[in-house]
Parts: sequence; C-alpha cells; structure tokens
Amino acid sequence: MIQEHYDWFIIIEPDSGEYFIDEDKKVALAKYRSQHPGKKCIIMRINETGTCGTI
Repeated sequence: MIQEHYDWFIIIEPDSGEYFIDEDKKVALAKYRSQHPGKKCIIMRINETGTCGTI
C-alpha cells in the first residue's frame, strides 16, 4: 500500500478495523464519517513513520 499511496491519509475505525484512504484528509474523513458517524478514529499517513514531516 505504501508504494501506491505514499503520504496519503489512512483513517482506521478501531473496533471493526475498517479503514478509509485518500490523498486529501477531508475526503478521507468524509468517507469515514459517512460510515461511522460520531465515532472516534485513528488518522495516520501512509509512509515510513505514520506522520508527515518530522518534529
């Protein structure tokens, strides 16, 4: 997945493990919220660290 979608956002619903990916964070969140309204999620980037950039 990392080679096809490098630095895209992945949003994971922790209870089901279902995930949504998109290169735009707002689009990925909209996909997630349409299936899991009001639920908490985990948002990461698809890359070596799970984040974008360094601290």
